Amino acid sequence: MSAEHEHRLGRPPSLRADMPAAASRAQHDALDVTVTAAHGSPEGRYFSGPGKPLVRQITELRDRAAGARARAEGLQAGVQRAERTDDEQKRHHRGGDRPWPLRLLILGGILAESLTAYVAMEILVTSRALAIALAMLAALAGTGMACIFANRRLSNIAVLGAPRFIETIFVAVLTVLRYESLRVQGASLLAAVGGAALAALISALALLGIEEVVVETRTLSLFVSARRVVWKRWRFVSASSRLSRVRAKLEAAGEKLQQHFQEFLLRAEGFSLDEARRRGAALKRALAEDGDAK
Repeated sequence: MSAEHEHRLGRPPSLRADMPAAASRAQHDALDVTVTAAHGSPEGRYFSGPGKPLVRQITELRDRAAGARARAEGLQAGVQRAERTDDEQKRHHRGGDRPWPLRLLILGGILAESLTAYVAMEILVTSRALAIALAMLAALAGTGMACIFANRRLSNIAVLGAPRFIETIFVAVLTVLRYESLRVQGASLLAAVGGAALAALISALALLGIEEVVVETRTLSLFVSARRVVWKRWRFVSASSRLSRVRAKLEAAGEKLQQHFQEFLLRAEGFSLDEARRRGAALKRALAEDGDAK
């Protein structure tokens, strides 16, 4: 191309003079950093010759590292979502911070209430099965009343006056029935009074215990949310450990690749030691370094 033609194309003389040097530098940098499979380059001859198994191993490790990294990032996002959900539920929780499994004690309170109520129901019906059913209904009624009172307390509504009076009437009626049942069964006056009083005390403590457990413990949804956070954290830690192991293997393979390639350049290609080291480091960066490693 003539100078006059280039001048017509609008290329200044300084640019035309710098183009060969710039192209040479770009070609040299691309050779150092970019991995090529051309047989005319030392890298290409190494890849198709002694370095082929090692390069294949590094490629597989990079694929494994990418998969492990994607899995770890997905699990980390899941942990963050679970933590946000758990924090949101905690902010809206009205009760105490004691663990939810304490609410299993409510079953014990229901059982105690049922057993003491059964003594009272024996005087009302002749059928044992019907007495058991009535005792269970009475226990469930008492438990429901305790839960209602607990909900009022959680809503900052005072549980005084009529609600406590109804609870007192409930315990008193069952106490009278227990006393009469014990007297009918042949117990002495003192034994009947003592038995009825003991049953009344058990019933009252069971109702109060159920109420306090509901107020002071977490809900089932909070318990499940906390367990979900723990489970997701454990999965994320496991995935991160696997990613670290894969990265460690990739780093070791990269060190081996760099050393092996340097020896190839020195022995088979006749490169100087400094040039072999530079090319070896560039090849390691291009092939064996995980760009997203932190």
